[in-house]
Amino acid sequence: MKSVLALAAVGGFIGFIVYLNSLPGSDAPAKDAAPTVQKAPAKTPALTQPEIAKPQFRFYEMLPETEVMPSTVDEYTPGPGRPQVDYLLQSGSFRKAEDAERQRAEIAFQGLRAAVQKVDMEEGNVWYRVNVGPFTSRSHMNAAIDKLVSISIQPLVRKIPKKG
Repeated sequence: MKSVLALAAVGGFIGFIVYLNSLPGSDAPAKDAAPTVQKAPAKTPALTQPEIAKPQFRFYEMLPETEVMPSTVDEYTPGPGRPQVDYLLQSGSFRKAEDAERQRAEIAFQGLRAAVQKVDMEEGNVWYRVNVGPFTSRSHMNAAIDKLVSISIQPLVRKIPKKG
């Protein structure tokens, strides 16, 4: 079986080389073509090549003339009507409290504060959510997300209104 595959590979390689040699414009001379003899050029008066016009670039002169000055814009400050929120990361939801506690402990090893929240559903089911936070800024929240992702946890970002 191995010898058949080896022969097929060698045959394919040889076929590829033959194909490349048959392409037009290949530099390899054909075997049946007679060698061509180049004649010495006849003595003719020296031909002057026309001067090749070099491109002239004008961008050095054009750029200072086309300078654009941006308009000034006041710094953005959030208005008082915008609700202030904190961020909470839900890292998991489990049916068993032991599973939620296990994930909470794993998150605590990353230096994050996590809590387990018991949620009673309408149908009588009980779920245990593992929440990390709350965070007052998006930068702190993003740092926590990076730590959670490093331990293969994809958290859900939840916004909660600030108290007070």
